[in-house]
Amino acid sequence: MRTLPFASIVLMACLLGGCQMSQPRPSNNETTAAQHGLATLRQVVNAGNYAALGFNSVDEVRQATLGEPLQVYRVRLDALRAFTGQTNPETLLVDIRRNLFPVMVGDRVATSIFVLGSRQGWRASELGNAAVARLVSRYRHGAGDFVVHVPAMKAYFVANRVEGKLMLTPVMDDPRTKLRAGETLPAEVVFLQLKAASEGYNGLPQ
Repeated sequence: MRTLPFASIVLMACLLGGCQMSQPRPSNNETTAAQHGLATLRQVVNAGNYAALGFNSVDEVRQATLGEPLQVYRVRLDALRAFTGQTNPETLLVDIRRNLFPVMVGDRVATSIFVLGSRQGWRASELGNAAVARLVSRYRHGAGDFVVHVPAMKAYFVANRVEGKLMLTPVMDDPRTKLRAGETLPAEVVFLQLKAASEGYNGLPQ
């Protein structure tokens, strides 16, 4: 399962089903944008795509609700490579105005909606990526959690702060490092391991 841009999923569904649909206008806040994304899911999920979008049946999408969102911060490859043991790990976090909303069916995380903020407002930008949504939700600690994404390393972490110290929990085992899913570590330890693993990576999309 993968994340699809909002416009792409609507286009594919409309080509298959003959619908006429456009992307919603920007919203004033993240939750409204996610609700628009959920409404779109309810319109485009069909017998041919429900499994790819994280549902067990077409009917499940009618039961879907939004879970508690997580703000997403990005770590750039150049900043990671410049990181040292003396660097404040907080300085690597880039606020990209992106939030992940789990899409729930009962107590189960079915899929996700990503919303993105701009000067015009908030929009649902991506629908899907059930695997990431489920893994992130599995390792959440509490209301103060957020997500740290290192795109160059295809790595996601659930982050929180303990007594002011940034802590990261990998959501997947990483064979390139000693990082293991569910093992919470200080951010500087994680970043140093990712930095070592990034050596030799040319920066091109993987």
